[in-house]
Amino acid sequence: MMKNDLTCGVVRDLLPSYVENLLGEESREAVERHLEGCPDCTANKEAMTAPTGAEETAEAAKEVDFLMKVKKRSAKRVVLAVVCTAAVLLLALVLKVFIIGTPLQEQSVEVLNIDPAKGCYKVTIESNASADAYHSWKVEVEDGIACIYARRVLVSPLFPEGSAVVSVPRDVEEIWLGGRSGRLIFQDGREISRKALELYEARVPYMGDAPALGNLLEVLDLRYHSGEYTMALQTSSRPYRLTLNYTGSRDPSPDVYVTLLLALVENLEEVEWTWTDENGTFHSRVMTAEDTGAGQTASAFIEENWDVVNVGNIKTYGETPGGIQFLIKIMGIQYLFSSGA
Repeated sequence: MMKNDLTCGVVRDLLPSYVENLLGEESREAVERHLEGCPDCTANKEAMTAPTGAEETAEAAKEVDFLMKVKKRSAKRVVLAVVCTAAVLLLALVLKVFIIGTPLQEQSVEVLNIDPAKGCYKVTIESNASADAYHSWKVEVEDGIACIYARRVLVSPLFPEGSAVVSVPRDVEEIWLGGRSGRLIFQDGREISRKALELYEARVPYMGDAPALGNLLEVLDLRYHSGEYTMALQTSSRPYRLTLNYTGSRDPSPDVYVTLLLALVENLEEVEWTWTDENGTFHSRVMTAEDTGAGQTASAFIEENWDVVNVGNIKTYGETPGGIQFLIKIMGIQYLFSSGA
């Protein structure tokens, strides 16, 4: 065994090999025993093992390089995640707009005609917008009521058609476009126009309700068709009467619209219209819902002017869109409505 009598000079010579761990076991132990009792040699050893400024710089550079690599990898992951998310959203948008679409809305299409065929009705439907197409047409029937459904998408090679002819069983009583919350297009054997639905919604249960009555007159577009007038209501006693005092000098001839008024205002019994001609002669005409002796009844007016019999009580026609459509069609006034029938 090596004695612990190494001098500082010998230890200084051995320190480089000691620091590099190149000494044999006995020499290493001898140096360590010397270092335990020699502060100077210990200081030399620590100086030799302490990192240099260059080493610290190199280590710091390695750390910075590592962090930069991590940052670059993270940035690539973020970019990839953004790209993937954008791709997924774009794909979802394409699927939604061109394939999945939205449920058919009645206002987005027009019913061109409803033709009876063998065992069914052929309903021809066309889009209001050239950019819209429809697919997955189906008809559901329950309790005599048929509902037509479809999906609306943008026109594409996959779905290029904006129109369709849909077959509906012949034994149905009503046909609705877009379900019962959509639009009624057929009732009691009659195709229902938008104007008939508008008039049905504008019905007035009590003629004393002036705002509601005014709204109905606007829906009828009475001023446009017959001229300017002032209005007076008789509601204090029966028969309940509406008087239209026209300011023009010609017969306004509002007969067909008065017929609709009598059908659509529940307790209206008589309508009078007056005018003064160019010679200053005052004129008055009256139409009634029932025979009160004051004037011609609405049903008699229809039977006299059109080839139809047994019209019956005019009030019954205001109870359904189909009844209103009958009056519009039988009197041939679809084209007279400025907003379309």
